[in-house]
Amino acid sequence: MTEQIELKRATDPRIVKMIVFAIGVQEYCIPILSVREIRGFEKTTTLPFAPPYVCGAINLRGIILTVIDLAIYLNVPPQPDNPRRVAVIVESKDGVVCGLLVDRVIDMADIDLKDVQAVSEEGSCLAGLVLVDDRMIGILRLDTVVGQLVGDTVSE
Repeated sequence: MTEQIELKRATDPRIVKMIVFAIGVQEYCIPILSVREIRGFEKTTTLPFAPPYVCGAINLRGIILTVIDLAIYLNVPPQPDNPRRVAVIVESKDGVVCGLLVDRVIDMADIDLKDVQAVSEEGSCLAGLVLVDDRMIGILRLDTVVGQLVGDTVSE
């Protein structure tokens, strides 16, 4: 019986596997299929005249990536002394690869899209909110975030 439930969960298109991470006290998630890897945060090379949310650039096996501090972008006090900060390397649907600096990765969750409560703002970086184990988690629109953050710096 349990195998049938797991098989249904794996094949149900409304269930999306998400990686859950924290920025300050708030939790957010993005689809796991958008994540290339998770790396410990390393020193970045400063990019002159970059917006305040751009930490800088890193060399990822010969590829130069922009790293975005999501805390600054989302207007949350950053935790620079947090040893659990990591860079989540993501790829948008447009093929843009960048790093998202988060305070810590918490876990993975299966999110049922029918349980997502939409947010009212048009063009918001949040697709909605969902309750997972009595925790309110914001679902980031990765393509919107990457497009606004990295797309602006790449196109200039």
